[in-house]
Amino acid sequence: MRRRLVVLLVDALGHELAGRVPGFAAALPHRRRLETILGFSSGALPTLFTGRLPREHGRWLMYRRAGAAGTPFRGFRLLGFLPARLRRSWKLSVLLTRLVARRGVRGYFSLYQVPRELLEEFDLAERDDIFAPGGLPGDSLWDAAQRSGVRWRGWNWRTDEETALAAVAEALERGPEDFLFCYTPGLDAALHREGSAGAEVRARLARYDAWLARLADAGRRRGEELWLVLLSDHGMVDVRATLDVMGALARLSCRWPRDYVPFFDSTFARFWWRSAAARGEVRAALEALRGGRWLADDELERAGALFPAREYGEDIFLLDPGVLMVPSFMGSRPLAAMHGYDAGDPAMAALLCASHPIPDEVRRLQDVRAYLEAALAWLQEAR
Repeated sequence: MRRRLVVLLVDALGHELAGRVPGFAAALPHRRRLETILGFSSGALPTLFTGRLPREHGRWLMYRRAGAAGTPFRGFRLLGFLPARLRRSWKLSVLLTRLVARRGVRGYFSLYQVPRELLEEFDLAERDDIFAPGGLPGDSLWDAAQRSGVRWRGWNWRTDEETALAAVAEALERGPEDFLFCYTPGLDAALHREGSAGAEVRARLARYDAWLARLADAGRRRGEELWLVLLSDHGMVDVRATLDVMGALARLSCRWPRDYVPFFDSTFARFWWRSAAARGEVRAALEALRGGRWLADDELERAGALFPAREYGEDIFLLDPGVLMVPSFMGSRPLAAMHGYDAGDPAMAALLCASHPIPDEVRRLQDVRAYLEAALAWLQEAR
């Protein structure tokens, strides 16, 4: 009997969200709540693929401080001489994005609303394709798949969801591959727009459920032993409040980038200091805000996100679950749901469902790689 492995990785499909849908993914009877990591997909996906925490694989947030390796934003400081309207223009953003890609960045990134003249202070952590062999520091699932000799093929954010899901089903029906992988960020985007109760969110969950059932039925019809896996990197929290961190800092005597360099993610405010006075003033101002807290080094250490070089921030302020930073470098409008909160919040937990048993020790995001490599070994046994 031929063996096949199919993995569908749905960004932001939280354990809590899936549990609200009766009978969801019934074709996959084995399921597990997964503890995610602090941060966003930029750190969670490398953790899934390497089995290591951010401090070990080096990838955490999309932007980090530029270091000795240089920056793909070289020369962007000169953009500060342009009129503000032109710096914010969509056409300039498109041109700058293409320039960064031509400078060798093959991973996912967006310029969002990062001040263009400030970009040169930063680097992109994801320079390479994390969905390909050699795309991550050290060894990854994709390197293991290549070594195994198993025939495999993958789809990711570069292909729209409808096309990718159809292509996987077609490859399973007629293709030679033993291992098929598909990552889609479509649910993540819908959750940001609508929140967990949105109509598009419900429709996408129903689509995944029906797709998995069709694949399971088709495998039985062909007389194959099909190992189906559905997993996610994190969950999502519905937004209940916004917090104007940038506005609070604008009232202080110290200014950025003169006195410090900031990066304002949707749920993190990160700082690199030019003076002790600026550090003291900013820390005191944000401590007085309701809706967030400064992260201590011991907490970052436990989260696997304490970096000795402090390239992701010398001091980091994290917002409470359900509180969104508006405005931020990510955007100026509120969203319905967000992630990137304390990993211990119930809505942040990720999900693993499978047609085959899940060992008891698979409890955290970093445990998934070993589980998938066991599935690859299962494929090799039948060759």
